[in-house]
Amino acid sequence: MSYASFPRVMPVLSSEQIAMIAQIFERVCDDCDEPKTTLTAARCAATLIRSYQRGILEEELLIDIGHAVLRS
Repeated sequence: MSYASFPRVMPVLSSEQIAMIAQIFERVCDDCDEPKTTLTAARCAATLIRSYQRGILEEELLIDIGHAVLRS
């Protein structure tokens, strides 16, 4: 059995990129009245980070992704 090679290490984010993602996270949590300490909020933060690392850099699209996670 063979396995396809997938990169397991995602790009490292700069402090500016992390700050931008954190700002988006704060906004979507506030928009959805989701406490930032819940498991759902943690899942949203992880999804935002992964999305950014995979090349989704547009703020509005990241906001939409965050809303989708919190509303699911």
